[in-house]
Amino acid sequence: MAAEPTHVPIEARKEPVSVEEARHHFTDTLAEIRHGIADMGALIVENARRAGLAITENRTDLVPVVIAGDEPINSCYARLEKLTFETMARQQPVAGDLRFLVSATRILYELERSGDLVVNLVNAYDRIHVFPDSPALRNLLEQLVEESTALFAKAMDVFDAMDAVAGEKLDEEDDVVDEIVSEFYQQIGRESDQIGLEAGIALTRMGRFLERIADHAVNVGEHTTYIVTSEFPHAENASQIDGPE
Repeated sequence: MAAEPTHVPIEARKEPVSVEEARHHFTDTLAEIRHGIADMGALIVENARRAGLAITENRTDLVPVVIAGDEPINSCYARLEKLTFETMARQQPVAGDLRFLVSATRILYELERSGDLVVNLVNAYDRIHVFPDSPALRNLLEQLVEESTALFAKAMDVFDAMDAVAGEKLDEEDDVVDEIVSEFYQQIGRESDQIGLEAGIALTRMGRFLERIADHAVNVGEHTTYIVTSEFPHAENASQIDGPE
């Protein structure tokens, strides 16, 4: 990972600053935030794939690696959130720039929560230490990991490209994840006697965590569409308050 940039507020400079210099600095700051969000998303995708490997292949050695992998994600979040709020306060942006900064705060939240959910995923697995001997459950969980991670990666591509059209379509693609989750829960119920209560609860939580990662991906896409078009694809999501995860 590249070294984090050292951001020096233009207000800290002693010499006079021209309007042109101030605007150039503001543009550079917006780019830094945008690229930082993309880098943070890439770290989450990488850690999510690592977590999926840990669970589906009984790689307990990867559990501490996934947990440690959340530290740089949290560092990115703290730095970018601070920079975003400082920029809004000092630059008083308007129109598209303001939409970007306001949405950036929300997208950063979606990413930070997704990173935490990845850690929750391996913690749930660590409670049972070994995946139940069930080819059907393993196959469904592998599908769920693949689809939810792919959707999250696509959401980051949408953000990087500022693709409003693709951002709107992520909600439809999330239906695939929801269908797999539903089938996964049903299979857990069918095999509850064989796998036991503790494993059943852990697997149910894993399904929920992966489902929520996909939901956060959809939210990233919707905020990207808002940045570009000034409208949310689904207006009811604009003021959505997340429930417990």
